[in-house]
Amino acid sequence: MINPSEIVDNLVDLLRDIPDLVQLMDGDPDRIYAYHDCYPEKTSLEEAKERMKSPGIMVAWTGTYPGSFGGEAWKHQISITLRAQVESSYEPVSSYYAIFRQIVKGMPSSLNGVPLIIATVHPSCNLMDTPTIERQADAAGVDYFEITTAFTEIGDD
Repeated sequence: MINPSEIVDNLVDLLRDIPDLVQLMDGDPDRIYAYHDCYPEKTSLEEAKERMKSPGIMVAWTGTYPGSFGGEAWKHQISITLRAQVESSYEPVSSYYAIFRQIVKGMPSSLNGVPLIIATVHPSCNLMDTPTIERQADAAGVDYFEITTAFTEIGDD
């Protein structure tokens, strides 16, 4: 079994390498970052989501479960939490859509025209599962969006 933090870090690196996505983060690649549990300093993913700055993208491992045992033993679930940039209430809200599109269709510069959805994020995993995006609310009642996907290991490292 591979360490899921490797998937998280690799995914963050690829997201930071998508120029149009970085532009949606006010041009700051550091607004795309990993959340790694670290007891006792970082013990609440929900608290980290609530404290996110806008705009921001936080990538976290949320669990591992069995895959099919025909050679693909483990599926690692990844959460990508989104906070859009501040927008005028008089203009159509499109930033969450734009961020989601870049995460799915954006092309990391280092991959020469290969969109992220069909990129190898970790050499021991298949391509990411088709991601879903859903509206969530933090403890303060502020809405944000969360993308969920999974990476299936090739074999059982």
